[in-house]
Amino acid sequence: MARARDKLEGLLLRDELEALVHHYLHLQNEHKRAPVDSAPRRRIEARLLDVRSRFDRLLEEWVPEEDLRRSWLEHLQSHGPAPDGPPAVRPLVFAGVAEVTGSTIEIRGTRGEELEVRIDGAVVERLVGERDFAATTPGFRFRLDGIEYVETLSASEEALDALAEFLDDEQQPPPWDHARELLADGLIDVHFAVTPRGRRALAGREP
Repeated sequence: MARARDKLEGLLLRDELEALVHHYLHLQNEHKRAPVDSAPRRRIEARLLDVRSRFDRLLEEWVPEEDLRRSWLEHLQSHGPAPDGPPAVRPLVFAGVAEVTGSTIEIRGTRGEELEVRIDGAVVERLVGERDFAATTPGFRFRLDGIEYVETLSASEEALDALAEFLDDEQQPPPWDHARELLADGLIDVHFAVTPRGRRALAGREP
């Protein structure tokens, strides 16, 4: 299990770097539009410094290859295409457990491609499309070969609270401290947009 988590952490690195790049470029555009010497411009400058610091720290701690680090820096500064590595993780669209057998299921993929179904860690099937997972109401269940799986979540309450606060306040910066676990649990994409799974998670929170 520890080895699998380490592998996922490595794969999620690309997703987190892409999220930071996307947000950095968004802030740069806001900075250009903000009046010179205004309070909003100063707030944006502080957020730009924070995002850049996080980006540099990720590269330093997780990307040992100098050429790859340089490519990511060029991507941030020149707005060119993202480097080939490290690989991205296939987004998680559903995770659940069978109440009868206790087996776990994970379904991963992106719109327009086959979805990979793993039961107890082994690939058992591939599904076409993701329309079955577009629901946003909590308590979602998925049935496969006569077995029903109840959706489960792994993101912490703190991460869900931070995501909810971010959505409630447009001036709130994304909850970067929780970005990795939100990405890993399939609750957001690299643009910090909430996925249908994320909507189900937020809708199921205690009031």
